[in-house]
Amino acid sequence: MKRVLIFALIAACVSIGSVQAQSAGEVTKTLIELENTWVDAVVRADTAKLNAILVDTYVDTEEGGHRSGKQETLAVLRSGDLKFKSIKLLDMKVYIYGDAAIVAGKAVQDGSFKGDPLKTDIVFTDTFVRQNGAWRAAASQRTAAPK
Repeated sequence: MKRVLIFALIAACVSIGSVQAQSAGEVTKTLIELENTWVDAVVRADTAKLNAILVDTYVDTEEGGHRSGKQETLAVLRSGDLKFKSIKLLDMKVYIYGDAAIVAGKAVQDGSFKGDPLKTDIVFTDTFVRQNGAWRAAASQRTAAPK
């Protein structure tokens, strides 16, 4: 009986190692897809979809250094003050830390805030957490890309 139990534990450990190695690629794919879904929702001002993507304690730091929470972020899209024609994501890299992950990348955006054009080229760092098996955005920081 002990041999069977030891063999089962060894097999389980080997299987877990394989799943973890495989899951890093799956997590990367999931987060890249989530970034694209997020950007699509922002361009369409789909606040229902954004509500599902962002954790309740979401923190956004924009190019000018202004920090806002989830409700403020959704409200500015609902109001029409923040409008996007397009956002193109580039050069994304995913860093995974268990149930937390960071996606860093670049974006080219065409939009305005209260009628003023936004910086077109930005770099961003988005922080994600896995809650109840689903990845959600916890924070985002954007900076004007260097020339």
